[in-house]
Amino acid sequence: MTRKLSAGPTAIPLIPLIAGAAWVGCGGGEPPSGESAGGDAPAQFETTEVAEGVYQFRWIGHNALFVATSEGVVAFDPISVEAAATYAEEIRRVAPEAELAAIVYSHRDADHATGAEVLREAFGADVPIYAHENADAPLREAADPDLPPPTSTFAETMTLADGEIELHYLGRSHSDDMAVAFLPAHGLAFAVDFVSRDRFGYQDLASFHFPDMFGAIEGLLEIPFETIVFGHGPSGDRATIERQLTYYRDLDAAVRDAVEAGLSEDETAATVLLEDYSHWDRYDDWRELNVRGMHRKLSAAGVGESGEEGEGEHGEDREVRGEHDGEGREGGGEHGGEGGHGKGEEGEESGEYLGRAETWDATRRGARLVLSYDPAREAFAGTVENTTGETLCAVRVEVHLSTGTELGPTERTDLASGGSTAVELAAGGEAFERWTAHPEMSACAAR
Repeated sequence: MTRKLSAGPTAIPLIPLIAGAAWVGCGGGEPPSGESAGGDAPAQFETTEVAEGVYQFRWIGHNALFVATSEGVVAFDPISVEAAATYAEEIRRVAPEAELAAIVYSHRDADHATGAEVLREAFGADVPIYAHENADAPLREAADPDLPPPTSTFAETMTLADGEIELHYLGRSHSDDMAVAFLPAHGLAFAVDFVSRDRFGYQDLASFHFPDMFGAIEGLLEIPFETIVFGHGPSGDRATIERQLTYYRDLDAAVRDAVEAGLSEDETAATVLLEDYSHWDRYDDWRELNVRGMHRKLSAAGVGESGEEGEGEHGEDREVRGEHDGEGREGGGEHGGEGGHGKGEEGEESGEYLGRAETWDATRRGARLVLSYDPAREAFAGTVENTTGETLCAVRVEVHLSTGTELGPTERTDLASGGSTAVELAAGGEAFERWTAHPEMSACAAR
């Protein structure tokens, strides 16, 4: 029987592991060198120890992660039916006495989550599957036997193996169900698709949710990791994520300027060259596609319609706190084409949406925003409060309507500890049904 993960005080002794070597396997037993035995192409798979008892499993261009915990092995992302069979063999080889305690989906996309049943069958037990709650309904509706729905879900955070593994939901990014793993004892995180090491976003960013992406990456930087393993490509560190955040801000700012200047998508693609990132992976393949995708998103959100120039939705002076190859499942593209699942409605540019009569009451980075729509004034009104023990600098608030209209941002305001300020954003006669909001702020030292 597979031991169930629990938060109880009883600890099961650590399973025996191979120690002392970072590399533990590569498609037939030779150390990974980047080439196969014939020297023509990379080996199809390899398993690398990235921290004590923590292993990255690479299958062609996709990475998974498995962790030896006190309650058994926790395996992230089976990748595919074929990959999962080898994945199971690698877990067995590295930890021959271990039970598979859990499977975790980083998100529901077929090119990462397929194959859980293969892992379950290999270990002879009904292994639990964990995922963010937004993955559950789409997977149940799809009813794909190779991609079963989770047996347990979480909303914001979850711990496994008595706290050895933390799961975090940081908001919509590449998908609306992205779970980020953090291993506190190792200072190591595992994040898939919405961040990578010095690589452009996948093609035209069709499934990426902006501006939520900025908040998700900022949230990732609030997790105290030192090393991060990605779903694709080599691992990185905190500076890697800071560069990723800066890139998306630069992309947003450059394309926003072009849209506000009245440039068409073709003109923007020809002029926004992002030359500071010409050394990044996929520059030649995806630079133009990233620009085109951002142009479509900003245009759909109504940027440039007023003819007014702005400083940019995401404020270049804000604190910088910081996919895929076609090698996955057939059908092409980042998400494996076949078996892919919905990413949300295009044009909805923020996270949780509320009805017209509902009140927003949430805290982001220490700023608590309480906001509601007043139909008599045709405006959103409320307060933003500093809940931290330090000054929050340049706080401002935005509201996004389900029609794609953006309200704000408000004027920047510094808030002392415990301080608050009134917020009001006129909506006019906009016929929206749902809305979402969030506060932003800058680093004080950067101003």
